[in-house]
Amino acid sequence: MNHPSLRFWRNNRRLASLVMGTLLLIIAFPAYAKYEPKDRKQASGHSRGGGSRTGCKPGSIPLTLLAPNTFVGKTASLRPMLAWYSSNPGKVQFRLYEFQSAKRVKRIGESKEIPSIAGINKLKLPNDYPELTVGKKYFWQIAHNNCGRVPIVNRAEFTVVNPPSIVKKKFTTIPEAVNYYGENELWYEALEEALKTEADGKSNKAASVLIKELALAEILTGSEDEIKIIKRRVDDLEKISLPKYKPKNRKPASGYSRSGCCR
Repeated sequence: MNHPSLRFWRNNRRLASLVMGTLLLIIAFPAYAKYEPKDRKQASGHSRGGGSRTGCKPGSIPLTLLAPNTFVGKTASLRPMLAWYSSNPGKVQFRLYEFQSAKRVKRIGESKEIPSIAGINKLKLPNDYPELTVGKKYFWQIAHNNCGRVPIVNRAEFTVVNPPSIVKKKFTTIPEAVNYYGENELWYEALEEALKTEADGKSNKAASVLIKELALAEILTGSEDEIKIIKRRVDDLEKISLPKYKPKNRKPASGYSRSGCCR
């Protein structure tokens, strides 16, 4: 029996191949969980509004931390992976601080000078720093003066949590891991998983979705000037989230920053 619909698909093999390919992509790349944190505790003045909102060259994206800025992020890791975006290669200074009170902080470990590539950079908390403590709040800092001006400082606050809903489990795919951590509001774990397939400083599909969701999650709060700065940061995050976005002045860096540093 030669049914008309069978004749249609036989005569349109290219269309059939396209449909099959689309189905395979849907299966291979399931919808990523949205990062929509409900508990967004506003960040203190230590980190809000920090950094420069202009790059070294007109139109370039300034160094941007890929972490919540207007609210306190969360991690369940005692050695989280930290990430930032830079349009220009060069050296940056990394520092970590622990909150002693609402207004008092102390530095953890020594300041480190590390190489930064043009693109997405990753840094696992080095082994010569003490493990973080559950229940404590911290902020990490990246400072640079690659533009030849005074050092620009960027900061992001986070807290170490131990939610009972989080269990140690093995994931079969990266999207599955990103979904799990995103649903549990663990930004740092979700981004670390998403960036496992990141190459040459460019974001992939999973990372692009997460960074886009981070931009939407930032809180527009503060003075008129502070809100303008936050809006510019949101715009920068949205640009970074584009998978095809390529910074100029790309130069290879040492494995120290490319591989995530000291595991």
